[in-house]
Amino acid sequence: MEKKETKMKVKVIKAFRDKHTGKLNKVGAKLNITKERYDEILTVGKFVEEIKADKKADEKKAEK
Repeated sequence: MEKKETKMKVKVIKAFRDKHTGKLNKVGAKLNITKERYDEILTVGKFVEEIKADKKADEKKAEK
C-alpha cells in the first residue's frame, strides 16, 4: 500500500534556496509542502512558518 503524504501550507519568513529544486523562495511566498519537508527545512533554520487555518476568516469569505 502506498503511503499518502499530507501537505501543509507554509509562508516563507526568510528567503532560502530549495536544495531539491534549486528554486529561490522569497519572503512572503506561500508553499504547499509535506510535514517531512517542513521538519527538514526547520533543522537548517527558521525559514518557514505554518499557516494555520482560520475558520472565522473562511466563514466570512463564504458569506460574501
